[in-house]
Amino acid sequence: MTRPNHNVTRKLVLMFASLALFATACGGGVTSEEAAAAEAAAAENASLLEYTESVDTSQVLTVADGSITTLSEVVTGDRPVLLWYWAPH
Repeated sequence: MTRPNHNVTRKLVLMFASLALFATACGGGVTSEEAAAAEAAAAENASLLEYTESVDTSQVLTVADGSITTLSEVVTGDRPVLLWYWAPH
């Protein structure tokens, strides 16, 4: 039979571990300065994009920093890729 204090201790440890996991999962992110810089770079680079017949060589904007890249530079290997051409933001 387990002691009542042991159960309480176990529940407290699990609660604090859950809170720590939640706090680390919600932390971080992009600052408003980084977001503004990425939007400015994307606005400048949008007119410079070159589209080709092949999806993997067409140029696209990187969401993180607004730079120009191609799908073949981002995706490597033989894993399937889902392309989403419409974004709500």
